[in-house]
Amino acid sequence: MKLTNIINPEPSGFFVIYSILEKPSVKKILCACLLLLVVCSPGLFAQGKKVETGDIEFNFKKTESFSDAALLDIMLLPREKYFNRVNLEEDLGRLNKFYFDNGFFDVAIDTSTIYNKEDEQVNIKFTIIENVQYTVKEFKLQGLDKVSDGVKSAIYSNQLVEPGSPYNRNKINLEKDRILNILQDNGYYYSQIDTIRSKIDSSRRGIIIGKFSEEMQEKPEYKNKVLVRMRFIGTQDVYRFGRVKVNIENNKYKLNRSVIEREVAFKEGDIFNRSKMIESERNFTKLAIIQLGRVLVDTVIEAEKKINTLVKIDLNNKYELTPGLTSSYQANRLYVGGNIEYKDKDFFQGGRVFSMTAEGLYNSLDVNILSFEMSLYQPFLFNNNITATLTPKLALVNLNEDLQYLVSSNLLRLTYFIADYTFYNNAFSDLTFDYVTAKAKRTFFDAQDSVLIPEGTQVFLVNSILGVTLVHNNTNSLFNPSKGFYHTISLESAGALPKFLTLFNKGLLYSQYVKLGSVNSFYFDISGDRATSIVATHFEIGDIIEYGSGENIQPVDPLYKYYMGGGNSLRGWRGQTGGILANPSLGGKFLIEGSIEWRRKPFPVRSFLNPVWGVLFLDYGNVWESGRLFKINQIALSAGFGIRYDTFVGPVRIDLGFKLFDPMAEEGNKWLWDNPSRIFKDKKYAIQFGLGNAF
Repeated sequence: MKLTNIINPEPSGFFVIYSILEKPSVKKILCACLLLLVVCSPGLFAQGKKVETGDIEFNFKKTESFSDAALLDIMLLPREKYFNRVNLEEDLGRLNKFYFDNGFFDVAIDTSTIYNKEDEQVNIKFTIIENVQYTVKEFKLQGLDKVSDGVKSAIYSNQLVEPGSPYNRNKINLEKDRILNILQDNGYYYSQIDTIRSKIDSSRRGIIIGKFSEEMQEKPEYKNKVLVRMRFIGTQDVYRFGRVKVNIENNKYKLNRSVIEREVAFKEGDIFNRSKMIESERNFTKLAIIQLGRVLVDTVIEAEKKINTLVKIDLNNKYELTPGLTSSYQANRLYVGGNIEYKDKDFFQGGRVFSMTAEGLYNSLDVNILSFEMSLYQPFLFNNNITATLTPKLALVNLNEDLQYLVSSNLLRLTYFIADYTFYNNAFSDLTFDYVTAKAKRTFFDAQDSVLIPEGTQVFLVNSILGVTLVHNNTNSLFNPSKGFYHTISLESAGALPKFLTLFNKGLLYSQYVKLGSVNSFYFDISGDRATSIVATHFEIGDIIEYGSGENIQPVDPLYKYYMGGGNSLRGWRGQTGGILANPSLGGKFLIEGSIEWRRKPFPVRSFLNPVWGVLFLDYGNVWESGRLFKINQIALSAGFGIRYDTFVGPVRIDLGFKLFDPMAEEGNKWLWDNPSRIFKDKKYAIQFGLGNAF
């Protein structure tokens, strides 16, 4: 079978010309000609002026496979104010490479420039003839003859490159990495792509992408198709882990080596698995006393097919007193403030962390929080997949202009890491016990119970919640994901423990309810894996179902309800101002809301503007008093735009949202465009600030 290698073509006329230009005498002549050209050229160069880059137009002949936005994303010219012919030539190369990497091997791209004297701009036109996109005829793997059947099965299932699929260089690289990960997680320590070209057999190269010969392409089954072949080496022998050596640099706190050893995810005699080494490093991040923990290959004993490893540990300071500034959204309100935290990162050894935090958060004179919290974190409970955190907290909460709370809360959280390869990666269960004193700051009317609450009225409540949450997260970034899916499903039950306590205290007041919820976020990179243009969607649903009756049972307190409006909700409304509710600041028990955002980075080239993002968004949803009252025509809509600036702690954001559809407004004024002149008079907008993306 005759193939033409399209990755490493044989020297062509271009290379011949290049070799001629390399001669010193030719270089001198060429430089002189270029200088003469610059001096004598009329127009742009004769004037010696910088001219701006004008319109960039794409003229597609026959087919158009990519949008203008996708092509502009990879170019430099749109980012530069002034036109530069070098940038034009480099962008032409970028476009050719982009099409080549997507299987358009026969693409033809031409450029033309027109100088606009009036605007002093250069308009640029790219004429693109894509021709056909090549597909994969065959995908062959070589060098796997001695690999075990189980490993072969894992390699040949869920392949990313399949016959009949369009050629895509990124997918081929991902497939290579996937196969190497499988091999190196199953003992094949030396497995790699064969990059050594044999003098005897030139086909022995790691990855070959080849066109079929012109003669073969006359047959329909070979026309516009390529062969993809990967050759692996180092797949003959299976290695096992040998001894594990632990080296703690400057162990001034006498950290016990057994703490490190228990977090190592493999033991001597196990089949070599590189992912287990990475998992061990991830386990070390649970220990606050460790600044950096690495697992390295120390020595390889070829005779025994064993790999000895070295664990290198650098320690943090054990004690820490840290003041800080903070911001957070709580009950859909944005709070800013400060805190001071004391931390012991190896409390009574074992890697435990004990901390105390005093914090003040401010939203307004009527809405603010003062709190003091202690926390004890246990990084190893039964096994290194389970951690535990016990957090007692005392907080004075001014929830709104009507209510003030003194909350004594206790939270025990167990977190369980399941596995990377399962749908649900993590799970955690919470057991809380809260003692709440609610006080009326002024006389107000409680619309839910239709009673007038006099100023100074106090109510004492107990609330205990047992909850379980399952988490799936395969997003590719913590702060600004461009791909993946985040999903949680949670179930909470409140009232069981207080009901038991009424056997001893007949006057105890508490709530009984079941709370169900799910949060879902999807991220799509529409910029060809460059993470410069992202579509993100979000959907959330929650329901609080009350049950039981009796003198001790109280309605669900506003502390535990849902709210609408604010920077993480419908952004056309300020926090706690929306909802199909008599008093939105007291919350509701049924929530549906979601968003769709287009996040665009207009300056992808490295500069001080590179961290800037522009965002367009549409939010929808509402809060009802209960699920029985839900009506689809009461779903509110908000739309707007915003700016993000990436920082090391996440994006700082500002959004301007408008009430696109307000179901609680009077007839004739529900839609934003019903009375455009009243948009600002009726405050049909809200400005939202925040740290981190809305979702």
